[in-house]
Amino acid sequence: MECAEITDRLWEYLDGELAAEEAAAVGQHVTGCAHCNSHCCCDRAFLELVVGALTRRVRVPPGLRTVVLMRLAVVRLER
Repeated sequence: MECAEITDRLWEYLDGELAAEEAAAVGQHVTGCAHCNSHCCCDRAFLELVVGALTRRVRVPPGLRTVVLMRLAVVRLER
């Protein structure tokens, strides 16, 4: 596989969406190619940040739930 083909398939590779044979070929290329390896490491780090941000629990201010529910009730009444 050529570098251009690897970079085109890198997201699918990192998401585990490639067939086993193709994933193995991409992995082998990435291991032996410094250019593609740096792209892979960068994209993997980005994905880890995104997944971490989306799965992390966030504290909300006290009373927010009540305020949201009250506003939803007002919207429903206005309809």
